[in-house]
Amino acid sequence: MSAEQGAPSFAEFVVKGYAEGRTIRALAAATGRSYGTVRGALVARGVRMRKRGNRPATTMMAVADARARREELSAELLRARLASGLTGAAAGRRAGISQSKVSKVETGRLLPKVVDVRRLAEVYGVSPEVRRRMLKLADKVSGDAEHRRAVLHRGVARRQVVVARTEAAALTVRVFAICGVPQQLLRPVEPGRRLVAVLSEGAVRSAPEHWDRLLALSLLPEVELGVIPWYTPVSLPAAGFVVLDETMVVFGLVSGDVVITDPDDVRGHLKTFRRLHDAAVFGGAVHRLLEIVRADYRRVT
Repeated sequence: MSAEQGAPSFAEFVVKGYAEGRTIRALAAATGRSYGTVRGALVARGVRMRKRGNRPATTMMAVADARARREELSAELLRARLASGLTGAAAGRRAGISQSKVSKVETGRLLPKVVDVRRLAEVYGVSPEVRRRMLKLADKVSGDAEHRRAVLHRGVARRQVVVARTEAAALTVRVFAICGVPQQLLRPVEPGRRLVAVLSEGAVRSAPEHWDRLLALSLLPEVELGVIPWYTPVSLPAAGFVVLDETMVVFGLVSGDVVITDPDDVRGHLKTFRRLHDAAVFGGAVHRLLEIVRADYRRVT
């Protein structure tokens, strides 16, 4: 038998790898295929998806169960579409939703509404038993989302205490803002602390009441203030974030803080911050930019 004849197919390779404990993302990287392609091959072969993450069966059990239900629902919808022979675009047209939404629901990136699941079940022509299971899962997943929002709000105060303590002990605070001036720049700088801030030009322009404060900060030796001009060819994150030393990343959202402490994730955000820092201007260039912004503001007011 030749090497080509003995080589496993793509589907055989990912099924075997998944059974051996490799993640979908690892298999996608190994084969050069997308996450959705690998997952689709597994679902088409009837492979049951594992729960994401290895969480202890303690207070996180409810979260793990909720994720498992969401994963099961997305797998059921993908399996049903593949069995129907429809493409994502065709299924979306018949159900009255976009192809993008079909894809995101099938990969677990978007929480489907019960009405969407009902429409897709009708389009795929699933059996009454499968339809009931899908709708039951959709109802459960919707309830899980409501519960998660309630838990998030209850946990805000405790999480804020942890973040405040970590920030108070941090020797270096790195801040990136895409809209508005972050609170770290509006408070007095603690002695012995280094504050490194990078703002988008849009963030600066949106806060005329803080321009004098930004100018004063840019003159302090313990503060490094940079601005990314509009014309700079750099990809900006969708949201601002704060990195405390090399131990914690904090995203401030309307519903509460998102806190990241995983070392690999923190290092990833530090890498992103360095990229943004490299794209920013500092010192005299910031002063000149503030003068331009003030002049533009006077012309329109």
